[in-house]
Amino acid sequence: MPTTPLSHLRVVDLTDLRGALAGRLLADLGADVVKIEPPGGDADRLRAPFAGGVAAEDRSLAILYRHTNKRGATLDLGIAEGTSIFVGAQSSSSAPQR
Repeated sequence: MPTTPLSHLRVVDLTDLRGALAGRLLADLGADVVKIEPPGGDADRLRAPFAGGVAAEDRSLAILYRHTNKRGATLDLGIAEGTSIFVGAQSSSSAPQR
């Protein structure tokens, strides 16, 4: 299997819809991108238009397009356990942290 240019990178994606395309581009180039969403999911999941014209959180075309090739996780950063899991994921990521 051929390697991709960024297959050695792991990226934790906390962006909203405005920054999601950057993570998609990294994922398209082979990075392991993990999209972290709050409990209840990203609010943009309810943004129209929807695949097949059916409004559902897993059918938003904006979400489907911007998060292709990413893995996903739900994490509550407002509690200690969620913060601890996030810190562990962040420490294993390859992208610069700010």
